[in-house]
Amino acid sequence: MTIFQLIMLAAAAFFAYQVYVHIQNIDEDAEPESMQALDEMKTAMLAPSLDKEAQEADFNALIEEADKVYMDGDINKAKVMLEGIVKKFPSMAEGLNKLAFVLSKLGEEDEALLYYRASLRIDESDDMTHNAIARLLTSMKKYDEAEEHYQRALSIDAEYEITWFNYASLMLEMDEKTRAKEMFEKALTIDPDLEEAKEALKRLV
Repeated sequence: MTIFQLIMLAAAAFFAYQVYVHIQNIDEDAEPESMQALDEMKTAMLAPSLDKEAQEADFNALIEEADKVYMDGDINKAKVMLEGIVKKFPSMAEGLNKLAFVLSKLGEEDEALLYYRASLRIDESDDMTHNAIARLLTSMKKYDEAEEHYQRALSIDAEYEITWFNYASLMLEMDEKTRAKEMFEKALTIDPDLEEAKEALKRLV
């Protein structure tokens, strides 16, 4: 290899080294920015989750306070508290259901029904809400509509003995004693210790 070729080879190696150093410097300069962007992205993704958790904790604390007030016997104060909770958390079905329950206890049945229906718009597959609506409709003498909700509840969970018991009670209201007896018996096949169903069957004999 001639001296000229050696010089050219050395020059090429030096140039390659400079290119490497330049690229390395670019990566080192960019890395903090990239890491910062990544951290910001992670924070942005995590923020809604943290915010949701905080809201749920706040909601649960307020519900617990309202429950305590209700259990202490101050139903009107519980109503006011639950109205505030529903206003603050309109998409929480539990708050709507609890307010509906309290309203029904106060005899405000039409208003209670509105809140129960609002809860179903959030979660149509809640068999407990269908149960609650059916019981309320039964007390309002709207038997056909009540039956629809019991049927819907059973389509969601056919192994909940309380639905069968409540449905049987509706049948008694409608003077459908044979169907009522079958439903009380069904409730007992699910829960043989359901004393209310045993007593109801004794009264039917």
